[in-house]
Amino acid sequence: MPLHERDIYYFIDVTVAYLNKVTGNEIVLRDPTIEFQSLVFSAYTGLLHLKGGAEGFVYITASQEFLQHLYTARHSRGRFTEENCRDVMNDIATAIAHNVHKRFGPALHVSEPRIFSTVPDDPIEMPPAVFVQPFSWRNELAYFVLGLNSSQIT
Repeated sequence: MPLHERDIYYFIDVTVAYLNKVTGNEIVLRDPTIEFQSLVFSAYTGLLHLKGGAEGFVYITASQEFLQHLYTARHSRGRFTEENCRDVMNDIATAIAHNVHKRFGPALHVSEPRIFSTVPDDPIEMPPAVFVQPFSWRNELAYFVLGLNSSQIT
């Protein structure tokens, strides 16, 4: 069961909806791109592997400053730490996984979020083309990245 194009937009929609909930609808979408040769990574990444109806991955990657803004939007107090970055990234990835599971059910298995800093130790196999949706908030960038086997898109 390949993913239809509208289903791909669902991944983006749930990500932006979650971020807009935290930011008060201040997320700005930038022009999306298709990457053929390299993956985009920032300071922190939340990765989900997809299996079943579609094979590949989805991840969000963001600068530390972007995550710090998200953290302070949700928590008015407290010191910002690396652990807070990981927690915020985990919250985003978990929200994506939860919503995708609600939409596709058992037809699409979504892994537990894997959170890491910079580039992962074990390489992520890059499909022939990867969809990248940049967005910004308070002059900081984050990227939504979706990579599916080419036969998985209709």
